[in-house]
Amino acid sequence: MTLYLTENDVVSLLPMNNAIQAVESGLIELGYGRAQNQPRHRVSVGNTLLNTMSASMQETNILGVKNYATTPEGPKAYFLLFSDEAELLCLMEADELGRIRTGATTAMSTNYLARFNAKTLTMIGTGFQAETQLKAISEVRDLDKVRVWSRRESSVQNFCQKLQSEIQAEIVPTSNLQTAVQGADIVTTVTSATEPVFNSEWLSEGVHLNAVGNNKVNEREIDSLTIQQMNTIVTDSIEQSKTESGDLVIAAQENVPVWDRVGSLSDLVTGSDYRRKSNSQMTMFKSNGLAIEDLAVAYHVYQKAKESGAGTDMNI
Repeated sequence: MTLYLTENDVVSLLPMNNAIQAVESGLIELGYGRAQNQPRHRVSVGNTLLNTMSASMQETNILGVKNYATTPEGPKAYFLLFSDEAELLCLMEADELGRIRTGATTAMSTNYLARFNAKTLTMIGTGFQAETQLKAISEVRDLDKVRVWSRRESSVQNFCQKLQSEIQAEIVPTSNLQTAVQGADIVTTVTSATEPVFNSEWLSEGVHLNAVGNNKVNEREIDSLTIQQMNTIVTDSIEQSKTESGDLVIAAQENVPVWDRVGSLSDLVTGSDYRRKSNSQMTMFKSNGLAIEDLAVAYHVYQKAKESGAGTDMNI
C-alpha cells in the first residue's frame, strides 16, 4: 500500500525546527558520501515548466523524486518516496513541503553564518516563500526587529499583520528600501526580481545575506559589487549554481572572483572552512534548493505519518 499525504498532512507533521534538523542531517549524509543528489532538470510547454529533482540516502535505504510544474498562476508539486526495493512508500502533495524546506535550509545556513548576536532581520519580498523564510530564521536567532519591504506596499501591510502574532520580534513595514537594509544584521531577499534589488553600499559590516528568490542563470537579485565584497559565500551545490545562480554566474562573467571561493552546504555542515570566523565578516548564502533537502524532510514527514496514523492508504 502507498500512503497518500495532503498539504494539510504535511504542514501538521513538519514543524519548522524538525525541518531544519532534517535538512542538516541530509546534507551531512551528502557531505560524507552516503547520499546522492541529482540536480534539477527542466522541460517546458508554453508557459508551463516541469521541474524534476531526485536523491537517495544509503543509511535509510530510501530514494525520492520531486516533480513540480510552475505556471504564471503558481507551482504544483508532488513528492514520491521509494524503498530500496522500488516500493512506492508515499505520494505526498509537496507545495508546502517545498516552502518549509526552503525556509529550513536558509535557517540552517543562517545558523552557521550569521553572527550569534544578530537581532535585526530585513525581509525583501513578501511572496510565496517569504513567510516560511521569516518563521525559519526566527528559529535560529533571537530577533528583536524584522523590517519588511516589497514593491507592493499593501502586501507588506498584510504580511506584517499576518505574521506578527506568530513571531516574537517586532515586525515593521518599511517603505524605504535603503532604510530597511542599512544596519540590518541579516538580509534575506526572496523576490521575483530579474535585476539587483538593492545597492551594495547599504550593507553593514558583519551582515549575513540570504539570496533566495531566483534560480535562473540569466537573472539575479544581487549585484556583482555585493558578491565581490562578501568574505564567505555558500550555496546548496556549486555544480547546480553554475547552471542556476544568476547572482553568481553574472558576477563571474563581470570578472568578479567567484567559483574559487564558494563552498557548498555539505562543506559547511561537515567542516569549518566556510563558517563565520569573526563578527566583521560579510557572509552570503545563495539558495537554489536540492533534492537531498526535499528527501530528508519528506522522509521525516513519512515517518511521523506512520507513527501517528495520518494520511490515506492507497492501492496503486
